[in-house]
Amino acid sequence: MKIKHLFSIIALIITFTSCNEKWDEHYNEVKGERSDLNLYQYIKSKPDLSIFTQMIEIAGYDSILSKSQTYTVWAPVNSSLQSLNLADTLAITEIVKNHISRFSNSTSGINTKTIYMLAKKFVTFKQNGDGFLIGGKPLLIDRSNIAVSNGLLHTIEGYIPYLSNIWEFIGKGEDLDSIKNYLYSQSKYEFDVNASVEIGTNDHGQSIYDSVITFTNEVLNEIGQLHLEDSTYTAIVPTNTAWIKAYNQIKNGYKTFGPDGSEKQRLNAQLALVKNLVFRNVINDPMAFDSIISTTGSVFRNPGYLFEQATKNQLSNGLVYTTDSIRFKAAESWQQPIKIEGENSDYGRNYKYANLYVRSSLGSIFKANVSDSKYLVVEPTTASNTTQNEVTFPIPNTLSGKYNVYCVFVPSNIATETNTKPYKVSFYLSYLNSTGVAIVDAAVDSKNTVTLPNRLGATFTSKGSEITKMYVTQFTFPYCNIIKDKSESANITMKLKVKNEVKITETALFNRTFRVDYIILEPVQ
Repeated sequence: MKIKHLFSIIALIITFTSCNEKWDEHYNEVKGERSDLNLYQYIKSKPDLSIFTQMIEIAGYDSILSKSQTYTVWAPVNSSLQSLNLADTLAITEIVKNHISRFSNSTSGINTKTIYMLAKKFVTFKQNGDGFLIGGKPLLIDRSNIAVSNGLLHTIEGYIPYLSNIWEFIGKGEDLDSIKNYLYSQSKYEFDVNASVEIGTNDHGQSIYDSVITFTNEVLNEIGQLHLEDSTYTAIVPTNTAWIKAYNQIKNGYKTFGPDGSEKQRLNAQLALVKNLVFRNVINDPMAFDSIISTTGSVFRNPGYLFEQATKNQLSNGLVYTTDSIRFKAAESWQQPIKIEGENSDYGRNYKYANLYVRSSLGSIFKANVSDSKYLVVEPTTASNTTQNEVTFPIPNTLSGKYNVYCVFVPSNIATETNTKPYKVSFYLSYLNSTGVAIVDAAVDSKNTVTLPNRLGATFTSKGSEITKMYVTQFTFPYCNIIKDKSESANITMKLKVKNEVKITETALFNRTFRVDYIILEPVQ
């Protein structure tokens, strides 16, 4: 017992010595006034900080600034705060938190430094001539670097306004309920038991945690982390009027078959509305750009028209342009062409009586003309007229609407310059009809009309020595076929089969091996 008692005394001495060393380091790191009061006590003791003292108490930070944890406070003088409404508790709390940071941040050695405030905002702290600025507001030199028992105090003229980020702006904004309700409804908050710390038990013996709650939002994962401060965005945010008008314009493109079809139609149309509203970095002058690219990859040429009559709002992580009209062109945003590269098998690819090879166009006479510099070779494995080589391309994300369907062929002389023989092929379309029945391999006839399954397709001939964009058909899909990721490829209902139609007796004039650059569906506006 005596040994244990001795160890306790030694531990107490070590702890006391360590604390004294830390306090000495704290007091000696800056030159300025010193006080044994804590931050809250010191601020309260100054008559010209009385309004900020009230604000601290309203926000409930009087107890926080009395704790032994180390903080830096930039305290605005009374004359800076006369215009504030102290009855607005939320606004007052945001402002208070925007004047407090963790750890000691003195002016010593400062040139320019970014300070992360308790409000989760980044504020610039920098030297300005003989003085210093925090968020553009000057420090009172003779009342800066005041070392108190739990941190540092700087007194400032003016106050640092709390700037909402884009996510907060949408949540608070007037007449933005439509986009807010959609985006906020996609948020999930989950208790992270592994990151949380058990701090005791309640009266029923149940564990109490210092809880860590994780936030996720699948839509933000796709369009941009608008709630974070470490990335900068420009967003076009529609008012309720703009949202409702645009939604009614595009919703018919998302008709979905099934018992939950109406709900899927609504969600898919809403996602289509927001997918191209966000751009990286700050776009102060849209008219100065030849083009801009949304965070989801859509390209908008001469983009100034998108921002016409919009109101610009400066926020903590970028800009928001609020608008009463979403001006996107359909072909650049929600109704873009659908292009499937021949060499791309990400969504699966069926083939019969064929070997498939991916080849590069680089070094060939068509090196500048082949999409993505690659193409697919479909080579026959039989010498029969009844078992012709064929390949079927799944085509995801078709909308309920009309498309012109094309197949683009690369000629044989890309591989052998003297081989200028064309291809002869037929086409078969698979899709979901108006009653929800899957139609498989409906033949395309000589008038480029989709007929019925179990019929022979008409024969179409490519050009022998140049790339051929071959028109297949114009077709209206009754239902959309939206696929969120490649794992859902089995659910793709729209497919195009390309089949070789060169008979064995025709090989002197035609090639049985054919080459596909890509399939493209161009929406009919």
